[in-house]
Amino acid sequence: MNPTDPAQSDSSEPRHVLLANVLREAIHRGDFSPGERLPAERDLADRYNASRTTVRLALSALKSQGLIGSGQGQGTFVRKARPIRVMAMDQDRRARRAVNHAATFNTEIAMQGRIGRQKITSVEREDATPDVARWLGVEEGAPVIARRRVMLVDEEPYQLGDSYYRYDMVADTPIAIAAPVEEGVLAVLERASGRTISYFIDELSFRMPTPGEAEALRLDTGVCVVKVVRIAYDADGKPLEAFDQLLAGDKHVLVYEVSAE
Repeated sequence: MNPTDPAQSDSSEPRHVLLANVLREAIHRGDFSPGERLPAERDLADRYNASRTTVRLALSALKSQGLIGSGQGQGTFVRKARPIRVMAMDQDRRARRAVNHAATFNTEIAMQGRIGRQKITSVEREDATPDVARWLGVEEGAPVIARRRVMLVDEEPYQLGDSYYRYDMVADTPIAIAAPVEEGVLAVLERASGRTISYFIDELSFRMPTPGEAEALRLDTGVCVVKVVRIAYDADGKPLEAFDQLLAGDKHVLVYEVSAE
């Protein structure tokens, strides 16, 4: 019996599930390279002694898992997302900010041999939603400044990032202007508030994207997103910034260094 041939399996699993498993293993082994076009449905049917319907169902399962994609007139191909490594606990440390200034994201991407860029989509005064009010420790509906941007790697959208600040704290600073903050947002925030950022707390959650998020991040079917809310606190535990990021799940490796002390 050939374990890679769904037709010879004695499993009770449906044939298309078995074929999807075989193709998934082939992709993980590197039999099909990222970006490579898969054989046509009829060729896969012949190779694995399966019906065209079984092949279609197997390919549909792999698409829903984000392993393969398709384009009109281009057939089916292995997705070629190139994830970046994000040193999640290190990127906002004071020493890193002193070296990288405003372009922490850009610098981190450059260290990986790629080009990072942040595109500001809006900077506006808004009323605090329940979540933003909780993050910043203000009343719901209180005025806040929201800075929204898209983070791109090699001109491909990897992250959506929305930062929130108390309006009375930053209204007269570069943070309230729709332009890059050359010296870095956190440096301006510390000066405007008269307080030093002492620590950050991250809240991570995982879910499927909305249709709008999937379009903005150019996600294939079945790819999840990671929501990371990073809140900056001063030494008294007062929140100074809430950074709400949405990361494409297949484009990131989050790295956390945890002390053993």
